[in-house]
Amino acid sequence: MQKQNIQTLGVFLRPSTPELKDYFLEFQTQATQLGFRVILDSISAGMIGMRGLNFEELCLESDILISIGGDGTLISTARRSIAYKKPILGINMGHLGFLTDLQKNEVQAFLPNLKSGNYTIAHHMMLEGKIADNPSFFALNDIILTRLNEAGMIHLKAYIDGEYFNAYYGDGLIIATPTGSTAYNISAGGAVVYPFSKNILLTPICAHSLTQRPLILPDSFEISIMLGEAGRCNIVVDGQESKPLKFGEKITIYAKKEGVRLIHSPHWNYFKILKEKFHWGDFD
Repeated sequence: MQKQNIQTLGVFLRPSTPELKDYFLEFQTQATQLGFRVILDSISAGMIGMRGLNFEELCLESDILISIGGDGTLISTARRSIAYKKPILGINMGHLGFLTDLQKNEVQAFLPNLKSGNYTIAHHMMLEGKIADNPSFFALNDIILTRLNEAGMIHLKAYIDGEYFNAYYGDGLIIATPTGSTAYNISAGGAVVYPFSKNILLTPICAHSLTQRPLILPDSFEISIMLGEAGRCNIVVDGQESKPLKFGEKITIYAKKEGVRLIHSPHWNYFKILKEKFHWGDFD
């Protein structure tokens, strides 16, 4: 894939973290010294007492987007900017993340690579969800159907390409991307799936029956879910947005044709990240 000439960097900061101002100013200095133009979104700018552009203006003017925070900040940036199809680079300000490629102490050394084109772009699948005639919503990790309170279970009826195939009784159901396989999916007993696989993952949460097992499907299938009994459940999108699903309504979920493009250093290695995050191979 031919890489574009990157000149303008649109920056988003982790919300409610005004202490990021010092690092942003440091990043801005490093980037402008290399000839980049750095613009900040208005919400992030207001948080640190600076001026910025509104979301649409920033996305239109930027060649790439920079997420400064953690995986949650990157996921939010990806979901909100999906219509603009901008590559995203994640800078991690905390512990090692699965999606944020660079630790803050690695950024200064990486920026010349960004200027010269010495980086890779990885395509991560996203899910598109829709309820009735409401606008679509998008998830990079998962769409979760869960009960509204701690008491009782929910009954979900699942369809694949319009054909009824299963009923789930329990705490809920996770519909995840391969990228999201290491999020709530793995906690619920789902498989770790290579993030560039073309799959949709269905993982029951605390199923009432032991015969209900995680299911991995090709991304060509359309998944539909309805409540099997009167009531409603909660739909959680990437842990960042909630929507109700009422009895008689149907949520339809499918792989979006174009997902999100994440920028990685040429040395980025998914299996190394797995080993470090999960301490695989450690016997001490």
